[in-house]
Formats: sequence, C-alpha cells, structure tokens
Amino acid sequence: MKHFFILLSLFAFASCKKEKITPPPVLEETIELKVFPVFGGSTLYLDSIYTGPNGERIKVTDIAFYLTKLQSNGLPLSEVAYFDYRNIGNALLSLTKKHTDFPSLSGVIGVDTSLNHDDPSAFPNESPLNIANAGPMHWGWNTGYIFISIEGKADTLVDGTDNLDVSFSYHIGTDAMLQPFSFPQINWVQTGEKKYAFHLNFDLFTFFFNPLQPVNIATEPFTHSGAGSQVLTQKIAENFKEALFPQ
Repeated sequence: MKHFFILLSLFAFASCKKEKITPPPVLEETIELKVFPVFGGSTLYLDSIYTGPNGERIKVTDIAFYLTKLQSNGLPLSEVAYFDYRNIGNALLSLTKKHTDFPSLSGVIGVDTSLNHDDPSAFPNESPLNIANAGPMHWGWNTGYIFISIEGKADTLVDGTDNLDVSFSYHIGTDAMLQPFSFPQINWVQTGEKKYAFHLNFDLFTFFFNPLQPVNIATEPFTHSGAGSQVLTQKIAENFKEALFPQ
C-alpha cells in the first residue's frame, strides 16, 4: 500500500509539472509599407533628369506626403504614415502587426481633419506629426500640415539643352484637399522570417502627364494651396491620387 501511494504521488507531481509547460512564444510579425517613385517604367531618382512626351525635361528634387487614418475593413492599422523620399528613402510605415489581419488598405491622403489643426508640438515625440519631425511639412502661417510636397526644376524649352529654367513647387494642404483612397486587395510579399511588405508605386509620369488633366509646368509652376489657386491645387491633389497605386 505504501508503494502505491508513492507511485500515486509521483504521478500527480509529474502531471502538475506537465500542465505548467508552456509552448514557446510565437514570433511577432513585422509589416512594412514602402513607396517606390518611378517615371513611367523607370525608377525615379531625385536630382536626375527625365523627359516627358512633349520633350519637356524634368528634375524632381523633393517628394514628401502624409497618409492618415489607415485601416482595413474597420481595423485600425496606423493613425499616420509619412513618406520623405530624400531623407527616409522608400519607407512609409513599419509596424508589429499580423499581415493576415490587413487584406485591404484605406485611408486619406493628407492629414485628416481630426488631426490637422492640433498643436504640432503636442504629438508624441515619435509621431511624424510632431513638429520636430514634420519640419517644413507644417505651415506656420496657415494652421495645418502640408499634405503633399513635390518640388523640382524643368526645362520647358525643347531645344536640346538641359536649361532647367523653371522651378516648380506644389504644396497641397487644407481640409478641402483631403483625398480618400482604397486598395481593396493587398498583395503582401514575404521579405524575411515573420516579415511582410506591401509596395506602392508613385508614378511621376502619371502625375505630370495625366491624360485628363496634365500639369503644364511652364504656366502652372506652383501652388501653396492659397486663395486663387484652387483649380491647380485640386488638379495636383487628384493627379497625385491617380499616380499612387500598388505594384
């Protein structure tokens, strides 16, 4: 009988130990959103010269923009994402999330009205909306953020020389210029162990030479979204949306 109780105790002890065994932790996934500027079928590099269908020569020196209220079927992904081609490269957003939770992507191009007029110094230090990170993308003279910034130079005289005689600067902002976007199906690409990426193209050829409303740099060289430039501002905002699409 004594041996029976000893065996029973050992069995109970072993059972308790077995119950306390926990499975190894599941590695969390990293998901990334990246943007690749192109000019037609070619990678676009800042400060390089590209030729349009009319012979116009274009050199882009800056591309930056905000996306906000990113979500998938009502599930929030991120409040804000910021693209700065010159200073950050192709990165738009990197988060620890499960890629299968986000089969689609929607949001607004620009800084949503619920955020656009907040104190830029009150956002967390790591937020792209914090004034230390936003820098020139926040207007000091006009409450709110610059949603889209595209700058450069162009040679508008088709004479065989690269005389970049016209500077262009398109700064799009104000609540009226927010552009909703939606990508109903995302193709997540595995780029490493527990690492997935969604790639977007931003086509400057489509942006400048949209067949429905091309931008004439010679006569439409700039807009800062002020009064009197609403038509060009709207054109730039709409062309930008058309030029941003999944790879």
